[in-house]
This record gives sequence, structure tokens and C-alpha cells, in this order.
Amino acid sequence: MDVLLTIILPAIIIILIVVLTIFIRKKPNFKSKGVLSSVNSDPITSNTLESERVQESGITIPIERLPETTEIDEKSLFEITDRTVIARITQTIPAIAETATQTIANNALKSMDVYKAILPSGETLAKSKDMAGAVRGFSHGKNGIKNHANLVKQDLTKTTAVANGVANVINVGSLVVGQYYMSEINSKLETMNKSINKISEFQDREFKSRSLSLITRVGEISQFSSEILENDEQRKIKLTTLENLKGTATELLGQVNITITDICNNSPKLDYKEYQEKVDDFNILVEYQNILVNVLGEISKLTYLLGKGDISSDMCYSLFNKFLEQSVQTRNVLELWHDKQVKALSIDLDKNRISKSGVEGFFSAIPAFVDEKWKYKELKQGLVQKINTQSQTKLQALNEPETVYDEDVQIIIKDGKYYFLHESPDKTKN
Repeated sequence: MDVLLTIILPAIIIILIVVLTIFIRKKPNFKSKGVLSSVNSDPITSNTLESERVQESGITIPIERLPETTEIDEKSLFEITDRTVIARITQTIPAIAETATQTIANNALKSMDVYKAILPSGETLAKSKDMAGAVRGFSHGKNGIKNHANLVKQDLTKTTAVANGVANVINVGSLVVGQYYMSEINSKLETMNKSINKISEFQDREFKSRSLSLITRVGEISQFSSEILENDEQRKIKLTTLENLKGTATELLGQVNITITDICNNSPKLDYKEYQEKVDDFNILVEYQNILVNVLGEISKLTYLLGKGDISSDMCYSLFNKFLEQSVQTRNVLELWHDKQVKALSIDLDKNRISKSGVEGFFSAIPAFVDEKWKYKELKQGLVQKINTQSQTKLQALNEPETVYDEDVQIIIKDGKYYFLHESPDKTKN
């Protein structure tokens, strides 16, 4: 009997170990199915789109719960409110709706859970290992298609699913980015519109009217529409319109720059009264210059956004950079002109005064021996500020155009709402 037990007992233990091992191996991998993963979930990187991660629904986007110590600047969160964008997000990442629902429940329970999902950009889109004859997906670069992603060829159904998954992720990312940046552009254009409306003294009403029309038309395109971003025909129409508006903006800006340069060249020496008048004229022209440079920059950004990465940022900003440089040179001419006038008229900008001259200077000479203040008179109110603004405020050169489609899109989920984290990841502190 003891011998029999000695043989049977080890056999039973071995069978149990085998069964347990099979059960563990067949246990669903939740991480692969897009449901909530732990804090240590690995986001998709350039080497992690392997055949074993391919699902029938496409590629996997991990969702991670952020540690309670994570600090996110509320100003860096842009709420995603467009219903179409939210629908696209939940269609592409089904688990994200589940997560949003959970954050509502946790908020009610005073457990303030925050989650993050990272959609890989076209620039960092994950690639499978190189294999002969593999089907390739693509990622966008500055000059169009930059890299290719190998998709597993053995199973054509899976290959199609991955290709569709890749396209869906890129589309969702572009919609999220588009909604944020178009909203930002629209806000800036509204500010420009108000600035032009305040300029009431400019004699050329036609110029003012054309400038207002330009901003209004650009503002119309900057109104976010998922239909435009998802419809290639509509995007091409808007891109053509933007090219026409770019021509109008450069024409108006060129006219301002020429006017500023001509006034400087034709007014080498002025008396104090004439100088004040020119300063007032320049104040209006510089205001227009600032507005037109900015609207040209927003047109360039809109062109890049509607291009969805197919048009390089260098090409989108090419004309803007040329006219920005022209405007910078014009302001340098204006700065030199101001320096000459200030010296010739003996103006002390730091003390807001000018030396008396002519008959006034003659009669003030004797009292000036007693008190120096009699040698000077105060400048017209606001004159110093205008001179400093025109001669010291510099137009900033654009070192490198924004390439917003080359960044991973970070979506924050909290309180049942979706937010686009538009700051770089290193600004999120742990």
C-alpha cells in the first residue's frame, strides 16, 4: 500500500502542475486586448508592434493609471469636446470609454483616478521586425512618407486589421491635434480682429477693410471641423483657399513694409512737431505689421494642420519666413531712423523730456543757470512708449516650425472627460 501511494501521489502532483501551467498560458492577456493595464504598461514604441500584438480590431493602445503623485498643470489640458472626435477615440480604443466611465464612478467615491493613453504619432509609429515579403504601413515625415512599418503577411485578415488600426490611430491623433491647434488659432485671430477695429485713424479705409476680410476668412477655416480633416476633397479645397489668402496677406504686409521704409527715407530731418506726427503714423503701421505677420504665421500653421503631415512644415512656413525677415529688416530701418531723430532733437527718453530750442530756448537760458529744469520741456504723453515700441520691440524669427504631427498624442482621462495634454511629457512631474 505504501509503495502504491509513493507511485500515485507524485503522479497526481505532476498532473496538477501540467494542468495549472496550461491554464496560466491560456489565461487572456488583458494588456493585448486594450483593457486597463498597470502603471508599468509599456506604450507602443518603435520596436513593439510584433505579430503577437496584432489583434483583429487593429493595434493595441495601452491605458495606464497615473500615480497619485503625478502633477499635471491644468493649463496644459485641453478638453476634447467635439462629439465626432470623442466617437472616433472610443471606436479606435474601446477600452477608453470603459475607463472614462470608471473615472466618474471613482470620482463619486472620492477616488480621483486619472488615466493616460498615448497615441503614437506618424513619426514614432511602431514598426514590426523586418521580414521578407511583409506588407508595410507608413508614417509621415517632414517630406511626406518617411518610414514604413512591416505588417505581418502570414494572415491577410490580420494584416488588413493592422493597416486599418494604424490608419485609425493616425486619424484620431490628427483630429485631437487639429481641434486643439485650430481652437488656438481661432482665439488668436479674434484678438487680431479686435486690434484692427481699434485702429480708426488709418486713412486708407480700403486697406483696413481688406485686412479685416483676410482675418475673417482665415478665421472661418480655423473653425474646427472633423468633416474637413477626414474628407480629402474638402481638405484640398481649404488648402487652395489658404494659398490664396496667403497671397493677400503677403501683399498687404509688403505694402506696410514699403510704406515704413519710404517714410524713413523721405524724412531725414524733422522738427519736434513733425516728429510727433510721424511717430503716430508709424504706430498704426507697426500695429498692422504685427497683425499681418501673425496672421501669415497662422495661415502657415493651418496649411500644415490641413496637410496632416503630408506637406512638410518647411514648405508650409517658407513664404512666412521670407516675409518675416523682410519685416525684421524694415523694423531695423525704423529703429535707426528713430535714433537719428532722437539725437538731432536732443530728446531724453529716460527722463521723458526734450531740450528747448529757438526763441523758447533763448529765453530759458538765464533761468536755466539757476535751475536746469528750465532747459527742458516734457514730452507729449505716450510719446516715449510709442518710440520704444517701434524701435525696441523686435519681431521674433521662427527658428523651427512646429511639427505637431510628429509628437505622440497624449490623452488624459479624468472625471469621465477626455483631455489633450499639449505640453511635452517631460513637463509632467512625478
